[in-house]
Amino acid sequence: MRTFVPILAFSLLCGIVGPIFLVAYFVIGDPMVGWMFYTGLAITILDVVIAFFIAQFSYRGKRRRFELEQTGRLGVADVLSVEQTNVQVNNQPMMKLRLRIHGDGIAPFEADKRLVVPLMHLAALNARRLAVLVDPYSGQFEIDWQRTSLLAGSAPARFTDTDTGREFDLSGHSDALMEIMSVFKNNNIPFGGTVDLRSNPVARQQVMDIVRRVGGQPAGGPDLRKVDYAAPPAPPRSPSQRLAELEAMRGAGNISDAEYQAVRTRILGEL
Repeated sequence: MRTFVPILAFSLLCGIVGPIFLVAYFVIGDPMVGWMFYTGLAITILDVVIAFFIAQFSYRGKRRRFELEQTGRLGVADVLSVEQTNVQVNNQPMMKLRLRIHGDGIAPFEADKRLVVPLMHLAALNARRLAVLVDPYSGQFEIDWQRTSLLAGSAPARFTDTDTGREFDLSGHSDALMEIMSVFKNNNIPFGGTVDLRSNPVARQQVMDIVRRVGGQPAGGPDLRKVDYAAPPAPPRSPSQRLAELEAMRGAGNISDAEYQAVRTRILGEL
């Protein structure tokens, strides 16, 4: 009912002419407007039927997602191809994806899925790696956009070690984040937002072991595990090389004859 009532209210609002006709018929009380009763009744019944089927579809989707969250496996879907369908729903594109799904306890398989991609998750889709919840027996699966945003690095993934006060930024460390998300799921901990794991010492220890192993980047500071080395300077080009490049530029029409003569004269003058 919690799903049906809001949808019914919206459906009646969109088809409000039906209830208006019914009210007008009883207010006017004239047999000549009997058509308003039947028309209003038909429209109102249609509103209710449409709301029922939409609510049923929505409920099944929520129920399926709940069951996958409870009993399914967390896996990864590699995006093999993306096709536009030229269809939009609420100004959001519907796309056809070809996916290869795999993960712990999941026999790898490929599947096609047509779905509406929220605009805010298009960047995550471009990363070509999606988080999915999979029923390992039936192969039924759903894309988890919130977890996908973390895998793609489009959402921050920061962890604080309460023992030392040090913060780690694991954004973009997709393999480590998959491990951490599996820990959350195995312990029935909602993933997303700010989560305090001190009330679950087992899960906290597992997560911090992963964070400390990966190291990550301290929030607000450089990654001290990485050292950037300056590239050695390129060796100077010989006059013959410079003249050859000049000839090639002239042959390609990139410089005029006057510019060619001026640069050639300067190169020869440096000999």
